[in-house]
Formats: sequence, structure tokens, C-alpha cells
Amino acid sequence: MKVTVKYFSWIRVKLNKSQDLFEIEEKLNFKDLKLFLIKKDNFFSEIFSDDSIKFFINFKEIENETIDIVDGDELGILPPVTGG
Repeated sequence: MKVTVKYFSWIRVKLNKSQDLFEIEEKLNFKDLKLFLIKKDNFFSEIFSDDSIKFFINFKEIENETIDIVDGDELGILPPVTGG
């Protein structure tokens, strides 16, 4: 299955890209997806350990880590935004 991960704010700047497309062989939930991403790039461990960052699947905030991920899902990673 294919899952798109979209980056916003300082994460987008730090990675120098707005998204990644990942091919995943097995069925998984959000908790499993987090482990998969950390194995791909340790930078994700910093993202997932930051309690101020919000995560969305298809524009709906994730409230339960056991939510299933399906082919075509988009994961949005949104850190808090500041401005002036």
C-alpha cells in the first residue's frame, strides 16, 4: 500500500521537502506506522516524541494510535505555528 506523509512548518524546512510517499507491504495502524517511519529515518523519533506536534490522517486528527492505515491515506504532521 502507499501512504503519503506531508510535512509542515519547521519540519518541512528541516527536511527540505513537503512530502514523502512510502510503499508499505503489511497492514498496519498508526502506532505501527510510527515505528516504520522511525526505522526509515531516525529524525521521526524526534517528531513523535514532541507532544506539541499534531498528527492527522486524511485531515482528521488522530486521537487513537490504533487507527488503521489504508492504501492511499495521507498523514499530516503539523507542529505548532507561530507568527507575527
